[in-house]
Amino acid sequence: MRLIDFARAAALMLGLSAGPLVLAQDSQRFPSKPVTFIVPFPAGGTSDVLARGIAQKLAAAWGQPVVVENRPGAAGNIGAAAAKAAPDGHTLLLAAAAISAAPALYKDPGFKLFESLTPVAVAGTVPFMLVVHPSLPVRTTAEFVDYAKKNPGKLSLGSGGSGTVPHLGGELLKMRAGIDFVHVPYKGGAQAMTDLVGGQIQFTIDGGSHVVSQIEAQKVRLVAVATPQRLAQYPAVPTIAESGLPGFEASAWQMMFVTGGTPKAVVDRIHDEVMRALSAPDMVERFQKMGIVVAPTTPAQTATFLRAEMTKWAEVVRVSGAKVD
Repeated sequence: MRLIDFARAAALMLGLSAGPLVLAQDSQRFPSKPVTFIVPFPAGGTSDVLARGIAQKLAAAWGQPVVVENRPGAAGNIGAAAAKAAPDGHTLLLAAAAISAAPALYKDPGFKLFESLTPVAVAGTVPFMLVVHPSLPVRTTAEFVDYAKKNPGKLSLGSGGSGTVPHLGGELLKMRAGIDFVHVPYKGGAQAMTDLVGGQIQFTIDGGSHVVSQIEAQKVRLVAVATPQRLAQYPAVPTIAESGLPGFEASAWQMMFVTGGTPKAVVDRIHDEVMRALSAPDMVERFQKMGIVVAPTTPAQTATFLRAEMTKWAEVVRVSGAKVD
């Protein structure tokens, strides 16, 4: 071998062997400066409260400020697009479930999942429930479907807006059950719930404190839950899936992302610290009061789940013709 070839080979081997060491060093040094935590929704909402709780724990663990920035607009797309930054883990994003439907609903949402954004962990899930106005003569999913079939187009579904997961969850129910109804979009889920209590609409598929509080007050009737398993909070209430629509699932989850291209060692370190934050007793208590369920997921499991959600909602958007406002 010529001297120049040997030199090139030696340099290549040195680079290959140094690769894992460099990644490990990057992980050890992270974070080396303040971390920006983007929330694509206004302050005070579920995403914001969850993010600020996590940010406080991360800052304490890392010894670096973790600054929450609210970037609302376009159903979360503006904030997601703003997460394009240096791929070093110093920019985080907490996105809601609507991000998985964005590629199907928008020609250009401003970001590309798995390219400009890398999923890290599911930070929490708000289970959805099928709730109806008490005047509706139904108490089971089967009775609801039967009533809807006998009264096509006479039921109104309220949601927090076109293209939101409550809206798409309703469209999924329409597809699976073969029923028809009118969709009434609101500016938020709380407004939809107010009209459901008032009888202006007949049902919704939603979750969170604004739903649970009205169930507990008996202002609305809980028919079924849209989770894979029954909820510990309502063990006697069946799932929609076990009530004749197998595989039906809809929920408002919150997912952590980092900028695409961030080294795996850094992603893993962020993931591990987020999981520790979510398991802290004060965080668990806070989330329970908000109706948020936390279940640990690895980055790989999170990616698999996100792909499945993207596929599901893309099909719902295609078949239903759902559009954003």
